[in-house]
Parts: sequence; structure tokens; C-alpha cells
Amino acid sequence: MELLRTENLRALVEHKQWPSISIYLPTHRTGRKEIREDPIRLKNAIAEAKERLNEAGYPRDQASDLLEQASNLVVSQSFWLYQSDGLALFTSPELFQFYRLPLRFQDEVVVSDHFSIRQLVPMFSEDGRFYVLALSQKQIRFFEATRLGIQEIAVPEMLKSIGDLRQYDQAEEHIQGHTMALTQTARTNVVLHGQGTIADKATYKDDVTRYIQAVARKLEKYLSTETAPLVLAGVEYEQAFYRQENAYHNLLNEGIPGNPQELDQNQIHDAAWEIVEPYFAQARQTMLGHYADFSNTDKTSDKLETILPAAYHGRVRALFIEPNAKAWGQFDPETLLTTVHDSPGEGDVDLIDLATVYVLEHQGTIYALRREEMPAQSPHAAIFRY
Repeated sequence: MELLRTENLRALVEHKQWPSISIYLPTHRTGRKEIREDPIRLKNAIAEAKERLNEAGYPRDQASDLLEQASNLVVSQSFWLYQSDGLALFTSPELFQFYRLPLRFQDEVVVSDHFSIRQLVPMFSEDGRFYVLALSQKQIRFFEATRLGIQEIAVPEMLKSIGDLRQYDQAEEHIQGHTMALTQTARTNVVLHGQGTIADKATYKDDVTRYIQAVARKLEKYLSTETAPLVLAGVEYEQAFYRQENAYHNLLNEGIPGNPQELDQNQIHDAAWEIVEPYFAQARQTMLGHYADFSNTDKTSDKLETILPAAYHGRVRALFIEPNAKAWGQFDPETLLTTVHDSPGEGDVDLIDLATVYVLEHQGTIYALRREEMPAQSPHAAIFRY
């Protein structure tokens, strides 16, 4: 499984083509009956999409062609072996993409001239997702998680264990053109030329340090554009080594102690959520306090006509939205004119979706709140940087 990144979200929002079909389904990891029902649910969603296309005058044979790749998933046994908590599928004449995510979606089929990303927004909210690195010498596991679920992610070229260290050394030597020498004062000046083993006690500590350094480098590269908090799971001294090497800006100070190999996926999720929940709550309350402090000034607004141009230019520091709210209309980036309609018309997009993407592109934060938590009467509100 791959991470759903901001650039993926932007590509979905910017894709304008009739017909564009968005399908959201809850899926199951376990439970024989539930797993058997998931392909049926997708089959029914595809049938619903075809019916809506037919009602819109789209030829039946073209509708079948459009949804052929989605239909192939229904009968793919390998596809259903690796599910998360929710499936989001997008298809148009020029695009087919799906994501399996640790988020419980509501059943939904949308047929329009653009994709619906509303149910993806919680994945990008400030308290929407977090990461966990389960670090041990025998196994590396990396997870993407939300409050409701967790899934393991394969990091490209990541070491699987300390046993891969020699292979990593050889790759580094090939790239750099010479044998890697350790020069940091925290390590001994040891140069490995291919002899010896990791079990050699004289170099054991150095091997562990270099192993953790290699893991940190791979993960930092993979998360280079991400902002979600990272929780570290591992024994105390390995966590300490990793924190010395870490350059990811949002690694939390508190980690999950002990050998993570002794914990299953659900136990890791529960332990990580205990750490990130107060972190999320404090950040959310702090930002709501800022909105209250700046309310009735030009540093805040609950009007889309003001929020969208500011978001487009990177002025929005924080955007508060109700996850189920919609605001139809059009936005012209050249004139910055925003037009809001009571109901969707031709060429309209969900302006809250669009504002969300702009805010994320400029490293702003999103807070998906319940109606009673919103800082204004509107389902959308923003704090501006300037």
C-alpha cells in the first residue's frame, strides 16, 4: 500500500472530465463473512454508477468500458487479500486510481464532471493521521494510522532488519564511489571492507548505530513532504540512537517502550493513539484559541469569498471545516473571484474541497470539526498568516 499524499489529492481535485466517478466503501481486514461482502459491495456500487450514467444519457457500452478496471477488482482474489478500513476508487476516461486507507468511509457513489474528495479530508486534517515506526534489529515496520485504524506501509528500499546492513553498505559504496567511513564523534572511526560479521562484538554498537542511521535516512526521504506526527516504538537505547539521527521535524518526544516485535498491529495502534491523542487535542485547542483571539479582525474569516483567494496565495494558517458540509460554486485563480451557489450547477466544484487542497499545498493545517466545535456559525473558517 502507498501513502495518499497531498499531490495525489491535488491531482484528483484538478482532474475535470465528464464523467468522473468516485466510489467510497468501508472494507474489512478480518471476519470471513465481512470480507466476502466487500466485493459484493463494490459490485453494487459499480452497478449504481452505471445506472446513474445511463440516466445521464451516457452510452451503456461506454459505461462498461469506463468501469472495466473497477469491475476487474471485484473478482481479483489478490486485491481483496490486502484491505484496510476503507476503499476510495476514482475513475474517468483518462484516470483510474484507488486507495486502501485506515479510515472508515461511508458508502457513496458520486458521478460528476470532477471527483469528490470530501471523505478523504480527514486523512489530511491536523488530527487525522499519524505514523508509527516500529524499530528493532530483527524487523522494521512502518505504519500509517488514524484514530480508527492502522495499516502497514512498505517504505521503498527500507532495510528489513540489521541483517541488511552489509547490503546497504555496498549500495552506499557504489553510490559514493568509496567505502563509507564513520566520522561523527559519537562513533568510532571504523571502516568496513567486507570482512567480519555483524555479530562481531567489537563493532556491534557501531553496526547498530549505522543500521539506525540507514533506517532514518530512508524514512526521512519517504516522508520529505509529510507533516503528520511520527511515533517511535522500540527499546530505550535504540530509540535514543534514532532520535540522535532523526531529521524528520515532527517526531514526537514520547515513544512506545519495549520490543515492538512483541506487539501486534492493534496493540501498536492503541499504544500510539494514547501518545498522539493529547498532542492532537492540545494543538486543536491552541488553534481554536487563536481564532477566538483574532475574531472580528482581518486575521480570520468564515466567508469562502475571502478564504479561497487567501488559501490560493498561501495566506491561510489554519482552516476549520465540517467534514460533511459542502459549498458549491466556482473560483477563478486569475481574478480571484469566488462565486458560491446554493446547489451545484454546471462547472461547479466543492469550494471547501478546493480550499482544503490549497491550504495543504502551502503547509497550512486543516481541522475537521463537529458542528458544535466550529469556531464560527459557518461550516468553514480560517486563520490567516497575514
